[in-house]
Order: sequence, then structure tokens, then C-alpha cells
Amino acid sequence: MADKDLAEKYLESFSDVFADIYNVLLFQKEILLEEGLEEGPTESIYKVEENNLRNQFRDTVKLYKNGLYKVASFGIENESRIDKNMPIRIMGYDYAVYRVQIDRGEERKYPAITIVLNFSDTEWKSPNALFDILDVSPELRPYVNDYKIFVFNIAFLPEKIRKAFKSDFKIVADFFAEKRLGRYNPKEHPEAICHVEAVLNLLQVFTNDETYVKIEKTVAERAKAGEVITMCTFAEEMTNKGIEIGEAQGIRIGEARGIAREKISVARNLLDLLTDDVIAEKVGLELATVKELREETK
Repeated sequence: MADKDLAEKYLESFSDVFADIYNVLLFQKEILLEEGLEEGPTESIYKVEENNLRNQFRDTVKLYKNGLYKVASFGIENESRIDKNMPIRIMGYDYAVYRVQIDRGEERKYPAITIVLNFSDTEWKSPNALFDILDVSPELRPYVNDYKIFVFNIAFLPEKIRKAFKSDFKIVADFFAEKRLGRYNPKEHPEAICHVEAVLNLLQVFTNDETYVKIEKTVAERAKAGEVITMCTFAEEMTNKGIEIGEAQGIRIGEARGIAREKISVARNLLDLLTDDVIAEKVGLELATVKELREETK
């Protein structure tokens, strides 16, 4: 989980990606400007008892230095599973921002805004507000303040919304959405990747495929040489690396069927990146063999 958090934070730390996420998902128009964003504190200290201090950490926080909008902070929290306590967690994060303004003696207070990105294959339908997790009788409900949160299911974003992204987050959103549907094909995504290492790291932790780490150096060298890096570049390098791995490892299913061991290894490494028919075509295997390999990984 820690590796996933670090990868998510890394990509979102780039202001162009951060602004893009907010503008497309929350505001649905261009509100945040990349140049107006700067890093904010991800750790806050709060008092729970007399002389008893605790700290809490957030995923990604940006401060906005633009005269048009007065906002104390923008935050993003990343989840790979549904957290039933998320409304309370968000309340705590936002409160910490307001507490700082109180402690500074600021006469005017400015808002804290936080959104949640769900990267799992399970759609987050609830909880989206404090009332979703509180057991409140109907008689008391009018006197209890609700707290709404904004959650976005990345793997369920419709194509129309994904096309609105201008940063590398479009590549990420397309990958998660189409991978969930089992139809991801890198040839259909020729967009140049700007933050190559960050995208590679995020894909690695969510697919749990160490091949992404193994190709990082080679991909970085190609980028340094001036080559435009796309998802096809990733697929190409993963295929090459898969052959190397396959030559050094024995795969029993390949031996049993008389299939070249490196082909089986390559196919395994591509399961999270490509559809079965594309893998079969690229690697030179029967479609039935690829489907069997996929079943084994479930």
C-alpha cells in the first residue's frame, strides 16, 4: 500500500497533472492554473488532549497563489479500496487546514477543498457523506451536520470525460478504464508521455508487475535521446524484457506444450497491459493458451 501511495503522490505532485485532475473531474472547466500551484504541507499537527500532540499525513496538497480565487489548500486522497470512514478522514484533513488559520490569528478564513480518487476496480458508490456512516435517528437528523465528499472512480470514467484530460492523467485514466473492460490496446493511445518515470511507477504498483521497474532505465535512455515515449514504447520494452526473462526461466506450461519458454514469460508480463487477442498476436501464441495463462493469475 505504501508503494501505491508514493506512486500516486509522485504523478500528482506535478502541477500540470494536479490542475488537470481538478479541472476535469471537479470543476468541469478550467479553474486552476498550473502556474498558480505550489507544494503544500502533507503533514499536520493537532492536539487531542492537554499537551498531547499527534500528526496526520495526507497524500497530495497544493496551495494556490492566484488573486482570482482565495483557497487555503487543494488536496487529493488516493484509494485502492473503499474506505467506509473516508468522510470522517476528510473532515479531519480539512479541519487541520482551518485550525492553522485560527492559530495564525487570520481574520479572514479561506476554504479547504479535498477530492478522493478511487483507483480500484470496484465502483465507489458509498459512503459519500457523513450521513452514510452515521446511525442517526430521523428525529435527530435535522440537528446533525452532514459532510459531503467528492469521490471519482477512475476505472469507471466515461470516454467523454477521459478525453478532456490534457496531462498524463489521460493516459492513466484510459489505462485503468480500458483494463477493467479487458480491451486495452496501447496502439490506440499514441499520446506522448511527459512524466515517464511517474507513469511507469504508478502502473507498476497497481499491476504488481516488476517488469515496469526493469524497463525504466531503457525507457529513460530512449527519452533522453529525444524519442517520444508512448504506451507503445512501454509495451515494446516489456516484450523485449519478457524475452530476456523467459530465456533465463523455465515455464512448466510451455515445456508441457512444447512452446518456447520465452513466449510464455512474455505473455505473462503483458497480461495487465494488453488484451488476450493482442498478446496472442504480438507474442505468437494461440489465443486459448493466453486465456489459460490469464486464468492462472486470478
